[in-house]
Amino acid sequence: MRTCKVEELFVVRYGLNLELNSLIRDDDGINFVSRTAKNNGVSAKVKPVSYIKPLPAGTITVAGGGSVMESFLQTSPYYSGRDLYYLTARVPMTNEQKLFYCLCLRKNKYKFSYGRQANVTLPDLQMPTLDSIPEYVTHFSLREYGKNLLFQMNFPVIDIRYNQAEKIIPLGRLFTVIGGLASSQVIRSALKENDNWIPYIRPSYRQETSIDAYVNKNAIPDEKVFPAETLYVSTDGQGSHTFSYVSAFEFVPNSNVSVLMPKRKMGLQEKLFYAHCITQNRYKFSYGRKPKGERLKAVMLPEYPPDYVLGYDMDSVIQSFNSVMEKI
Repeated sequence: MRTCKVEELFVVRYGLNLELNSLIRDDDGINFVSRTAKNNGVSAKVKPVSYIKPLPAGTITVAGGGSVMESFLQTSPYYSGRDLYYLTARVPMTNEQKLFYCLCLRKNKYKFSYGRQANVTLPDLQMPTLDSIPEYVTHFSLREYGKNLLFQMNFPVIDIRYNQAEKIIPLGRLFTVIGGLASSQVIRSALKENDNWIPYIRPSYRQETSIDAYVNKNAIPDEKVFPAETLYVSTDGQGSHTFSYVSAFEFVPNSNVSVLMPKRKMGLQEKLFYAHCITQNRYKFSYGRKPKGERLKAVMLPEYPPDYVLGYDMDSVIQSFNSVMEKI
């Protein structure tokens, strides 16, 4: 597959940089696109302003900050908020092709974070050339898949008023945060010498690759040895910070891993749900802004998971845990 720069496919321009609070909301008005990852980027509808020309339909919006690299095809004229770029195709493209490029743009999300926004580097990102787009994209018909998906992006403005403190709370109210042991405090072995030697965990993108070494649990303080089904989060490591997992095995965390002990009784389903929620906050942190100490405790989480989480069939999850255990 051949690739080229984004700027070779699209003209990259900064948006209108409007503030929603300075506009008038109007259910019959024009779409206001912001850096949100929801509703195709449309966060409200606003009354048109006579001296502000809307951005054209058929362009792609890209969030330079906030929900960084969230990219959407806009199917009607719109206003745009701060830190938002819009891309205009240099050559004729179908909507299907533009949606494919939206996907390609989102795949670059991992390169950015709260402290490293997508601004001057956006035009230089590598994309597949137009003639390298997979054949199934060219033959796919959005008209057949659903006209509303493509031609009617009229998202209702729902003004839900409630006390958010009753819905989401800081992580520190749900969990006690326990730090790990520095490598200088343990004797490590590259091999599992016997059943007393358990994994010594480091930050990682995947739990399977998080084992730094093995340590003798009999030589470790009891309060630093944690059983399987324990929730933990990476607090350091370039790119792997804020990834959160529920352990499939007994372990000892290193100093760049924080264990989260629930302050109320939680089943495996709830722990996995919170692991997902914590990982979704990783865009707020970076190599220079680590989720440690009070920053980690301040991460906002739902006070309780949705009902479907508690009713989830865990058989497949337990099988996955067992497959991980076989590798330990």
